[in-house]
Amino acid sequence: MRQRALQAVLLVHAIEQADLAGDVLPLGDRIDATREAVNGRPLPPAGAEINSDAERLLARRANALLARLRIRSPGVDHVLAAAAGPTGFDRTLLLLAFVLGFGLAFVDGGRIDIFAYPLIGLVIWNLIVYLVLIIGTFRSAERGSRAADTVAARELASVRRDGFLRRWLAGAYASRVRARIDALINHSIGFNAPLAPGLRRFAAGWGELGRPLFRERSRRLLHLAAILVAIGLMVGYGLRGLFLRQPAGWGATVFGPTSAHTALLTLYGAGSAFSGVRVPSAQDIQALQWIGPSGGGGAAGPWVYLIACTALIYIVLPRVIAVIITTLSLWRHAATLRTPPTFPGYLASVLRPLSSTPTPAEPPSAESRAPEPPPPEPPPRQPPPAEPRG
Repeated sequence: MRQRALQAVLLVHAIEQADLAGDVLPLGDRIDATREAVNGRPLPPAGAEINSDAERLLARRANALLARLRIRSPGVDHVLAAAAGPTGFDRTLLLLAFVLGFGLAFVDGGRIDIFAYPLIGLVIWNLIVYLVLIIGTFRSAERGSRAADTVAARELASVRRDGFLRRWLAGAYASRVRARIDALINHSIGFNAPLAPGLRRFAAGWGELGRPLFRERSRRLLHLAAILVAIGLMVGYGLRGLFLRQPAGWGATVFGPTSAHTALLTLYGAGSAFSGVRVPSAQDIQALQWIGPSGGGGAAGPWVYLIACTALIYIVLPRVIAVIITTLSLWRHAATLRTPPTFPGYLASVLRPLSSTPTPAEPPSAESRAPEPPPPEPPPRQPPPAEPRG
């Protein structure tokens, strides 16, 4: 079932469960909304499973009832919007990721180290993540080929593929959604107390059914955070080299000029081919070695471009591809959410008033009308009695 339709049906179902007396949704409105949803269509048989026709019927009925409910309680739209996902949580995490990358660009003080150790750490970390994701994808495909192709089996394989951070983030998503709905309930309980129990039922039910969406959002959010860490690093180095005019060089390490040139070619080779900025020779690299605490080094412009292109190739572009793949997976999950096991019984209770209402009898047609019996024949006339002869 699609996300919006499932949320609407789940919200109306929760309100009806908590509002047995009809204080929030009058009983007459419920029957009228069911008639509008059916609208002359054949009713599903009693005890039938939830199929696409039943889902559309429940969605039409839920939308009709929500249209009536919005007149008396406009806050239901805010609850549905809160169930869609915590945008404030996303923005906070992405801002922290950018600040982290920007701060990493300043770890080497007032001079730019051409080896860019923060960049090396980020590249290695991302390569490890890519390797883990690839291995997990192949293992998940192997498990999926052995297991039954059901929604539950796919969700179980997806949970097993998640790491600790993604599981924690998915749980944080669910908790944040529940907290936002609880805040809306507490805000509106003073003037609409009968609606609060139904909203709490909805929050609990959606927290369970929306787990596939929370997992996909957490994955996409982590990829976006990795992109912003890299962008923050690029902006930090650009600010230092192009605006603050800090020199770029290298200090005493285990490398000599030749081995340093080889290491820099390994680190910046792809970025150099992409940008056209050449990695200096071993002699030029030797000239960039620091002389004392403030001497030596050279112009930072070429190294800033190499750092930016390397981060773009190894971090930003692969993560953008991962964001696209995760977004497509999120759309697929949003269109194929499983319905709760209580929906067949809910559908039967919704349709029961219609099936038990007697339909008015139609007058029989002319063809089906029974022929009228012919009128009785008059009795035969008796001859008059003969007159006596005189």
